[in-house]
Amino acid sequence: MPKQNKLLHFAASAARTLHLWPLIVRSGLFNSARRRKYPDTIVHLDVVLTECCTLRCKSCSNLMQYYHHPENLDADEVISSLRKVFAAMRVSQLKLLGGEPFVCQKALIKVLEYLKDQTDRFDEVDIITNGTLIPSEECINAMKDTPKLKVVFSNYGELSSKLKEFSELCGKEGIAFDIVGDDSWWDFGGMKLREEKESKTQHRFDGCYSRRLCTSLYRGKLYVCPRQAHAIRLGLVPEESSEMVDVMSLEFDDPAKLHDAIYALIDRKKRISSCKYCGCDDWIKVPRAVQAERPLDVT
Repeated sequence: MPKQNKLLHFAASAARTLHLWPLIVRSGLFNSARRRKYPDTIVHLDVVLTECCTLRCKSCSNLMQYYHHPENLDADEVISSLRKVFAAMRVSQLKLLGGEPFVCQKALIKVLEYLKDQTDRFDEVDIITNGTLIPSEECINAMKDTPKLKVVFSNYGELSSKLKEFSELCGKEGIAFDIVGDDSWWDFGGMKLREEKESKTQHRFDGCYSRRLCTSLYRGKLYVCPRQAHAIRLGLVPEESSEMVDVMSLEFDDPAKLHDAIYALIDRKKRISSCKYCGCDDWIKVPRAVQAERPLDVT
């Protein structure tokens, strides 16, 4: 990993540990610093492989708890959209996630096989997992063959029932890994429309953690916020073409045009529709990974 990237990651980890994120994201300092360092790079890109998850966390900020009929995404479509993004911009930290990415190991393997020949287009690739599944031997081999790869475990205690076994397997096979064990989560609230002044909604967007660190590639479209992407899929908020980039559109067959569109999305100043359904600026903490018995209804 480049030295500058290591410094940014260290600063981000320290800020999270010291609970300084509310002040930092509100000031915009972190976002400004990373854009200066990486003018032609997507610093953080979430690549969604599946809506399926082995857990059903009530406070999942990505809205997995609302999927009554989750689906695995088509690996070829994911690769096609990644190929177009890579033609336009580099990616510093590429994150493969869901849901739980090890639910769809065949798709994960295909994506990893593609990525191992694209290492000049990214600095690192992280697989984000809740530690509930053990990958197949084929999947382990694909992970070993992918340079710059790291498995990032979200440690949810007893719920992460395979974390110890999986992490030991990573150590045995020489696969880099990290374990993140936050005691609590920021509560983004339910998906209820907030009746409020426009200035309040804009203020929320200006200080949002997700839009600075969670640019999401989902079903061939690039979103400034993962919550927005899934809320549209679930039919909870309207789809606005001006609030995303349709990577697969013929309009963006020219990499230069796609580059400009992605850059404009990342540097977007006007709030997006889903901000009116979000409580990220309440800065309320809730216990991590509290489980629901069944998929939640929005109502």
